[in-house]
Amino acid sequence: MPGMKSLPLHVVLALLHELPAKYACLAAIGVTTGCRVSEVLMLQRHDLLDRDGKIKDVINFVKLKTGEEKTVHRKMSIPADFHCFVIAHLREEEQRGHEMPTDYVFRGKNGKPLSRISAYHRFRAILGTGYGTHWMRKTFAQEIFKFLLNENTSDPMRALELTRKALGHARIDTTVKYLGIHEENIQNAQKSIFNIERIKNGL
Repeated sequence: MPGMKSLPLHVVLALLHELPAKYACLAAIGVTTGCRVSEVLMLQRHDLLDRDGKIKDVINFVKLKTGEEKTVHRKMSIPADFHCFVIAHLREEEQRGHEMPTDYVFRGKNGKPLSRISAYHRFRAILGTGYGTHWMRKTFAQEIFKFLLNENTSDPMRALELTRKALGHARIDTTVKYLGIHEENIQNAQKSIFNIERIKNGL
């Protein structure tokens, strides 16, 4: 989503400790999986928890499609270090009597899923202009690409392709735009790569 900003991970971590449990859980899942907020808000308790009440190793997210497109399932895990934020919210919900497997993890009015608009306004009020709900997916994208680029220094296209898969984009040009890679970035790279002094020095 153009114009939406990401957050540094140390800021995200501090934010998770300040948010109400519901929104800390939402942010913890959104940032670490990169799933769209619409996918996260549709989660039910049985999607997250196994029969022993522990968070599943792999979570099945359903991508909402329109028209004649088929439903797409994305399987992602929630890193163990972030389980505490999920558990804290689920326990609060249990205390309110919402512990059925089919209860939505993020409940709004009348037991329905929390609306995207409600989530948007909550984060916008806390973080300010440029931050709605998309900052979570944007943060995931930036961090994943940065990591993969470092792991694939000799093959940046592989890093880009893996980031595309992680985000569930159908086209790589969508990922390029999403990461904010513009013509200016390409021109700067050209100047750096095709610098005579750099080439002479074997850098």
